[in-house]
Amino acid sequence: ERPEWIEFHMARTNELTSAADDIFRVVTGGNLGVSKEFFEAVGGFDESFTQWGAEDTEFGYRAYTRGGLLAPERAAFCWHQGTGASPSEAEMRSRELQRAKIAHLIAHYGFRGDARGRSFTVPQYAVTLESGNSPAEDVFLAAERILGGAVHDLVVRIEDRPEDPDFEWLRRQLDPDPRVSFGSPASALDDFPVSAFHVSAPAGAELVENLVHELRAELGEAASAVLVLEGGARASITRTWALHRSRRSAGSIDRWGARKTAPAGEARSTAKAVLRSRRASRRVRKVRSKAARVLYELRQVRSFRQAWRFLRWFAAAAGRRLEGARRYRLMQLRRGLRPGGGFLPAGRAGRLGGAGAAYPLGAEMIALGPKAGRVFAASARVRRFFDGRHVDLVLADDPGLAGEAAVPSVALSESPPSFSVPAFDLLTVNPIRWVREPKHGAAALGPPAMLPPGASARRRVDRSDRRALSQIHHLEDAAVFHSGAVERAGALAALAGMGVVVHLADQDPELEALLGAELYGAMADSAVLDADLDRREALSIAMRREALRSHSLPARARQVISAGLPGLPLLADVSILAPTKRPRMVPRVLAAAASQTYPRLELVLALHGAGFDRGARADIEARAGDLPFPVRILAAGEELNLGQVLEMASEAAEGTLLTKLDDDDLYSPEHVWDLVLARQYSKAELAAKGAEFVYLADSDLTLHRFCGKGEAAPKLVSIAGGTLLISRRDLEEAGGWRRAPRGVDTALIEDVRRAGGSVYRTHGFGYVLVRHGSGHTWESGDGYFLRQAESVRKGWDPGFAGLDPGTVFPEALRRPDPV
Repeated sequence: ERPEWIEFHMARTNELTSAADDIFRVVTGGNLGVSKEFFEAVGGFDESFTQWGAEDTEFGYRAYTRGGLLAPERAAFCWHQGTGASPSEAEMRSRELQRAKIAHLIAHYGFRGDARGRSFTVPQYAVTLESGNSPAEDVFLAAERILGGAVHDLVVRIEDRPEDPDFEWLRRQLDPDPRVSFGSPASALDDFPVSAFHVSAPAGAELVENLVHELRAELGEAASAVLVLEGGARASITRTWALHRSRRSAGSIDRWGARKTAPAGEARSTAKAVLRSRRASRRVRKVRSKAARVLYELRQVRSFRQAWRFLRWFAAAAGRRLEGARRYRLMQLRRGLRPGGGFLPAGRAGRLGGAGAAYPLGAEMIALGPKAGRVFAASARVRRFFDGRHVDLVLADDPGLAGEAAVPSVALSESPPSFSVPAFDLLTVNPIRWVREPKHGAAALGPPAMLPPGASARRRVDRSDRRALSQIHHLEDAAVFHSGAVERAGALAALAGMGVVVHLADQDPELEALLGAELYGAMADSAVLDADLDRREALSIAMRREALRSHSLPARARQVISAGLPGLPLLADVSILAPTKRPRMVPRVLAAAASQTYPRLELVLALHGAGFDRGARADIEARAGDLPFPVRILAAGEELNLGQVLEMASEAAEGTLLTKLDDDDLYSPEHVWDLVLARQYSKAELAAKGAEFVYLADSDLTLHRFCGKGEAAPKLVSIAGGTLLISRRDLEEAGGWRRAPRGVDTALIEDVRRAGGSVYRTHGFGYVLVRHGSGHTWESGDGYFLRQAESVRKGWDPGFAGLDPGTVFPEALRRPDPV
């Protein structure tokens, strides 16, 4: 048979003479010739390939990226005996495995797809930051800006200054990050010889947002491009093959392709740049890249034969896209989501071909009667009749419906009113991607004209339109918009679970009994009406927290099961890991743990170093005996580093979930609950908060930074190490705590991701990072935090940070002993 795929690539690249950056695809091991000198310079074939397929493509990529020219010779052909273009079933399986392997070795989007947020063995971009004479702190900020940009598939190489003492601080900050290295700019090409692009930028300049993305967009099909930054500084991007050819020929880059230059201001002002920006949706960027590929292939058509090949390729690709869209829509419907966004009302998913939420609720239950059926309508695990399968508990409208059932039962008519409120599925109804800055004012669930006197709204929204709900300041609600109090309570609880700020325009004691005093009180608070962004977020957090732990499916199941089957452990045990080297900080560690409202806790207190004599230990043990949960006290030797101490504490802990508590930070009583809830609805292996609120003890300032960055998958450096929550099993999967004196939090985040896990950042309220100038494992001056601040309050302002407004700042934190 003819090798159709080779002919297709030969045709579309005009016999390998076009500017296509994937012409290496045509390299086949059985039909190529190369000089011995260049073969050895490229590194030969990769001997780690031990299965059939892809070893020649990977060699072709390295040869092409190293500057090799591919020259087709039609007179030289080989005859492949056997099935040729039709691999066997075993070869097909092997090829799929090899595709996964070469995704890490070939730095081309065609082999990695739209893999946002991932890192690979061979990064696509090698970014060199020229430090020059710039202060180490400016270099750090420039590196963070690039690492946190839209392009993740890169490595940042920082021009090292070994004699500069400030660079030791910089290395401690960034060296543990696998995407950062230090060295000479001159050796960057040798250290990253087959990354697809090399980028160079001055660290002291005002770098544009998403610099690497902007440079790649300006490059187009050219060999190199330069972006003129504010102040005249220049950032550049060059294709790696052009750098290698220039080095081997001792000639200019211009000899091998066009060089483009554009002012940064103009580049960002175009409509194209708006689409490229991080504010553009991922869907828009993806569609744009696909359209660009189609237009590129179309421009390569030079004959009727090439046109026919293009049409066949386009039809096959379109067919695959349509089939993928059909499967995605079916999956969304089965999960209870609208294809256009938002969630479906309880029970609707089943009528559309889905079966509701399938996760277990702690017991096998049956709901008998229309009221009981509505309570668990969002769950596929709660059946509606006896079918011969095992049953642990029956929830019935009244005792008569339970009849002669030989299993425990709970009657709604004899239970608290909140038991009757329909529960929502927290995997589809949750605050993920919550919007801090809405575009519109108040809205109503019904005609605004029907609101009671004194209440007003400009528009009406549908309660299932999540996109519209996310863009309103708050929702005005009244009983007239609902068929009854129970139905209203279920709707408002679900809206609160999404983070919608609700204001009750009327008073209803029955609704208060259904929602609970805390959630009802937050919704009835008139402070909603004119709340600024901080107050609005605090109200949203109070409402979503109570809705999630009182009205979600797992919460309602806990309530019903506790009533019918008391004694079952329905919440995970959480172990608080608290390492400390400072005896005088222990009382406040004990107080912080004791203040937590989460009901299933233990504290593992690791006393690190020689500062704890026998008397200090006796005092600590006496204080620990007053806590309402178990306290394990460990003695960790001075020779152990922080990672080893945390590993020791994890091994001693008995909880299913582990969380870390820093002895010089402040926590609200709801802190552990917040982390547990975030882990439940995000399904992330590791949940945490960002260090949004910081108190600078030396400057006596409380500040808020990173506003609106919560309720999302974070960048690597944007969550607080003193807030990590992870299960014991996931910690083991990630390899445990790294045995290092510092940076163990960042290392764990990276290890979780490398193990295939995900990280989720919930809101930052209720946690305050305290900086007192010294004694931290991570040292940074006040100026570093003030540059990031979006709001600053003079003095200690606990209410601003989501703590009890009456919280007195512990004087022990003004200047604690060095760690």
